[in-house]
Amino acid sequence: MENKISFTLTDEEKTQVNDAIKVLEDILEPKLETLIPDDKRDLPKMGDKTVSFVEKSLGYGQTYPEFVPGFVDINEAQIDLDSVKTLRQFLTPLSRITNEIDDTMVLAGSEAYASSRVIYKVLKNAAAMGQPGAAEAVEELKKRFPGTRKKETPAEE
Repeated sequence: MENKISFTLTDEEKTQVNDAIKVLEDILEPKLETLIPDDKRDLPKMGDKTVSFVEKSLGYGQTYPEFVPGFVDINEAQIDLDSVKTLRQFLTPLSRITNEIDDTMVLAGSEAYASSRVIYKVLKNAAAMGQPGAAEAVEELKKRFPGTRKKETPAEE
């Protein structure tokens, strides 16, 4: 079996990563919002292509305040735009890192699971040949193996 990954962190590296995460949480979490999916879906979205439109329209709003309706707070809108720009600077590298963490977990998990399945098959063969301890191991693993099990058919009355 080919081993494509051998990911390890020292205890010191784990501590450093956890400390860095804690710093991010301490600074950002009090300022960030959490939306429920329905609310998020219903909001108009500002994507990359919309940023220049928002920048220009807010600029025109500051240049020509007489065209800004009273219910629009141009200063708050500018703060919102600035926050998007700031958060995007954080999101881009953090998204890349979380995607790489996820990919690494999938690969490492796949390799560990594939190895475990091979061991399970060998144990089943060893149990069939009467090797000591193999049957007990198979019975224990069988409870946890997410393979298909035969469904019990209800007895006819």
